[in-house]
Amino acid sequence: MASNPFSGSQNITLDKNTKAIRVTKRTIRFSTSVYQTKNIAGFSEGDMDMGGVPWGLVILAFIIGWIVNSLNLGGVGGFLILVAIGAAIWNFAKPKYYGLLITLNSGDKTLFVATDKPGLKKVISDIYDFIETEKEAAYEISIINSQVSGNFVQGNVGGSSSFNADR
Repeated sequence: MASNPFSGSQNITLDKNTKAIRVTKRTIRFSTSVYQTKNIAGFSEGDMDMGGVPWGLVILAFIIGWIVNSLNLGGVGGFLILVAIGAAIWNFAKPKYYGLLITLNSGDKTLFVATDKPGLKKVISDIYDFIETEKEAAYEISIINSQVSGNFVQGNVGGSSSFNADR
C-alpha cells in the first residue's frame, strides 16, 4: 500500500479544476488565487493512496460469502466471494496517484493530483531553479488528464526554454 505523506496535514485544499499553474518571479497563480512568490514556503511531491477498498471489508465479504456458500443459500455466497476477489484485485491493480503540494507561509496548502510522477519531479526541480535564479519569466505547469508538463511561456530564460514531462 502506498504511503501518504499528506495524511496528517491540516488545511489542505484539493484542487481538481486547475488546468494550469503559472509561476513568475513575483507571483504564483492557479484557479482564482494569486499569491506572492515570497509567501510560498514549499513545493513538494508525494505518493497518494486513493480509491482503494478497505482490506477489512474485503476480508469480511470473503468470510461471509464463504459461510453463506457453505449453507447453500443460492448464489449469494459465490457472488460475495467474487466481489471480495474483485476488490482485492482492484486494490493491487489500481492506478497510482501522486500529489504536488504547494505550501504557503500561512500554513495553507493546495494539493494537485496527477499520475505522472516523473513529470511532478521535473516540474518541482524546474520551479526550484526558476525561483532561485529570479529570472524575469513566467513558468506554466499544466495538469491535463493527470499528466504534468511545464514550460517557460514568456521572458528571457536563457538556454533550453521548455520541456515535456513525457520525454
